Amino acid sequence: MEYHGRGLFHGQEVSIRLRPQPPNTGIQFQRVDLPGSPTIPAGVAYVKDHKRRILLAREGAAVEGIEHIMAAVSGLGIDNVLVEITGKEMPAGDGSSLVFVQLIREAGVVEHKEAPRQIFTLYRTITLENDGARITAVPYDKGLELSYHMDFGDRSVLRQSYTLPLNEETFSQQISSARTFSLSSGVGEFIKLGLGKGVTEENCFLINEDGTASTPINKKRASLRFADEGVRHKLLDMVGDLYLTGMELRARVTGTRSGHLLNVLLAKKIVELAEAESSLSRIADAKV
Repeated sequence: MEYHGRGLFHGQEVSIRLRPQPPNTGIQFQRVDLPGSPTIPAGVAYVKDHKRRILLAREGAAVEGIEHIMAAVSGLGIDNVLVEITGKEMPAGDGSSLVFVQLIREAGVVEHKEAPRQIFTLYRTITLENDGARITAVPYDKGLELSYHMDFGDRSVLRQSYTLPLNEETFSQQISSARTFSLSSGVGEFIKLGLGKGVTEENCFLINEDGTASTPINKKRASLRFADEGVRHKLLDMVGDLYLTGMELRARVTGTRSGHLLNVLLAKKIVELAEAESSLSRIADAKV
């Protein structure tokens, strides 16, 4: 299936096409606009920027703004797909994962019963902190449960919390349509950096110091999809970022004022633990 739209940060027109892949291929992005059509795996080893959005790069090819489609493939249980893209930045759609969910469902999903999902059950607690933000993952063998506490300090009076046991139903109904947002106090920084060129009144909203929401261009009162759409979108980003592990994770993860940076650092720690456990298992097998 194919979709055409503009990127949120740079505003460039781009098309994507989703193609099924064999088992154990993983999620990959292919820059079909570049010579040789290079591919970039969606893994923590290829993350080059994770401050305002996720940017992946390998051997001179890059793709950015991939967190919402990563959330979609994670939430729908997709292990293997090739995302062909005609530019550097993913199209924004409506600022959520909804368009990607629709694309995947229209294309259909094939189950590879001979190749079960790679699952990692966290076996020890991980806590990461940065500049007043925190993310913690604790062992939990019943699946992936996510919580987020949104608090911008003196930049906004808005406080929101949300907990989600992740599965296809909860993802689709509770967070897939939650749109991206920005603090109204941070708009000047984006303009200074030349970002936000693909922002529209529909694909983004602003959170003001008084806790109200407004549209990004005309600054009118925004019509939200959920009263707590902001915190739901933070969970959406978390789902996409954690899928950079390339595994189905079983753990309880709680974020407080965290974002892409801590999400990715946690994903890297999880991959390190999984690799260490695999190495220990191979050593143990060798001694039998």
